Amino acid sequence: MTPINHPSPVQNPEGIHPALWRGTQLAQAGRPTLSTGFESLDAELPGHGWPMGALIELMPRQAGIGELFLLQPALAGLDAGRSVILLCPPYTPQFHCWVNWGLENRRLLWVAPKTPSDTFWAAETILRHNACGALLCWAAMPRAALLRRLHLAAQQSDTLFVLMRPPAALQQASAAVLRLLLQPLPQGIEVHIKKRQGPQASRPISLSLYGPRLPAPRAPSDHVPLDQPLPAVLSARRHLA
Repeated sequence: MTPINHPSPVQNPEGIHPALWRGTQLAQAGRPTLSTGFESLDAELPGHGWPMGALIELMPRQAGIGELFLLQPALAGLDAGRSVILLCPPYTPQFHCWVNWGLENRRLLWVAPKTPSDTFWAAETILRHNACGALLCWAAMPRAALLRRLHLAAQQSDTLFVLMRPPAALQQASAAVLRLLLQPLPQGIEVHIKKRQGPQASRPISLSLYGPRLPAPRAPSDHVPLDQPLPAVLSARRHLA
């Protein structure tokens, strides 16, 4: 009889348990994922999208460089009957932007706790009750033990849970399954994958968020354009409001 050669468990660790993977390959998605809406980013993430029911950390170089625009396709893919909660954002949310993104069918809830401890208590409570489709929380430097608690609470839900943190947080250990550093670009952002369940990312990913900006068309005018510079004396005395 010809012996049957079975694959070695060492060569195929994912066959033992879905949570196992080789260091040279992306892990299998143990939980549902939601496409980011960007093919180049999906290709670098386990499960080809944002993991649901897990702690994700986004670290923009500064607030307002496009971190919410990065999440817009995923938010649009959520169940329209579930709300999106913004917990302790650095600026006042603008509902008009929500409408322009076509997300007006999703309830946008703004929660503004008074203290950092209240913020983390609210985040953990929201996750444990699976109270929304997406929870976006802004925080500075919580302790590693608190991050583990938030990750465990997220695992009890099917929520898209994103924690916004400053880049300095990369110096701190975290239970997050995905950590991304975001750098601004003229028409988008550059994504550096700092942690994922798989090999270290070799290069950053450039994403165009806004598309090419075209110069605004000139309004028709019967006047001759003024192409002569102002005299030096007048230029020095002119004040701009």
